[in-house]
This record gives sequence, structure tokens and C-alpha cells, in this order.
Amino acid sequence: MSDKHLDPSTASSEQAAKTQRTAPTKINPVGRRTFLVLVAICVASFIGHLVLLPHMPEMIPTHWDSAGNVNGYTGRVAIIGLDALPLLLLAMLRYLPGMDPRGQAYMRMGSFYNGFVVLFTLFMVGMTWTSELTVFGILPENGSPIGTITTLVVGMGFILLGNYMPKIKRNYTFGCKTPWALHDEWNWRLTHRFCGTAFVISGFATIAGGLISIWHGQASLWILLGSVLASSIGTYAYSYLVFRNGNKPLRSR
Repeated sequence: MSDKHLDPSTASSEQAAKTQRTAPTKINPVGRRTFLVLVAICVASFIGHLVLLPHMPEMIPTHWDSAGNVNGYTGRVAIIGLDALPLLLLAMLRYLPGMDPRGQAYMRMGSFYNGFVVLFTLFMVGMTWTSELTVFGILPENGSPIGTITTLVVGMGFILLGNYMPKIKRNYTFGCKTPWALHDEWNWRLTHRFCGTAFVISGFATIAGGLISIWHGQASLWILLGSVLASSIGTYAYSYLVFRNGNKPLRSR
């Protein structure tokens, strides 16, 4: 029978099915309740900063060296932007997956991305309060433990991220996005396994640097920079070598 004489009800059903298949799926890896709780925390923190702002000096400490000494200040108006940063980053992490052409990958990462957003947001909120803690004398301006604490937290973050790195599915906005990994699924998997191991090693090195900084202030900075640089270059080189090997493990050569 010619397509012209198809039953109208059948054609309508086929059209509905096609529409359903092509309809965009809402991508939202961060749960609504989690997102609202984090927004409330960020907003409450920002309001707290605004309440204390009139009691702050004109120049507010906002940067410390690795030895915990204040070496950077920000004006009272500009610091409002820094205090709002956790909320802005939270919004970006919430809606960025929906703009990714491979955004469905986020929905297949389980609770990993959700947990990453929670921990990252809480860390950023906590960092915004270091200025008030210093101004009101809770933390000293010189020899503050901020540098050591930050380094230890970053190191633990590297270790956690490294353990979950192999679970990241191929996408365009999150993970080790080398051109060879984006081009091939197996390259992506192998690259992220390698990167996960490199991040764990970098995390332990960063934690060691943070402990050493108690006696040698500048050590943690150089260890952090060196470990991040080494893991990044190593991952990029490994991804390329896997590509040259036909996107197979290098040991199979």
C-alpha cells in the first residue's frame, strides 16, 4: 500500500513517537533539593558579609602567602563580588551540563558530580570568611594556618577527585578534555584512569607540602604547582600516546 493511503491514526502515532524521541531531555545532575539548600547557604553567607561590611576596614585582607602571611588586600566595594562568587559558581555548575552537547553524560555519573558540587560550594563559602576571621582577630595576620589548611583541603580534594575520575563520562565541559580523549571513547576512559592515578599522587604530594610548610613556608606552593603541572603534562602526553597506539592501552604495543 502506498504511503499516501496510510491510516491517519497510524501516522499520528508515528509522529508522536518521533516527537517523543527527539524531544530534549532535561539535564539536571544536581538535585533540586540539594541545589536549594546550597543556594540558601550561599545567600545566608552573602547576607552575613553585608551585615559585617560596615565594620570592616577600607582595605580588607583577601590573600595570604603559603606561610600564612597576608600579602594582598581588596577594597570594601570590590570584596562584595568575591563574597558573591560561591553563588555564581554554584549557578554555573548547576546549569552548565544543560548546555553541553554531551550533557547526558552527567546523568550517568551517579552521585559523583552532585557530591563534587556540594563540596566545592562549601569550600568556597568557607574561604570567603577568612577575611572576617582575620579582621576581627580570630586568625592572625602573620603566621596564619590558612595556607596550611587550604593546602591540606586541596590535597584531599585531589585524592577524592582522582578516585572518581575514571567514572566521568565523555563530555565537553568536565574532566580531562584532551582532543584525543574527546574524539574517542576508549581514549577518554584510558586517559581518565591515568589522570585519576596522577591526581591521587598529586593529592598526597600536596598534603605533604602543606605539612612541610609549617617549617618551610614556601614549600607547599612549589610542591602544589609542581604536582599539578606534572600531572597535567603527564595526562596530556599519555592521551596522545594512547592515540598513537590506536586508542589501546600502551602495554598492548
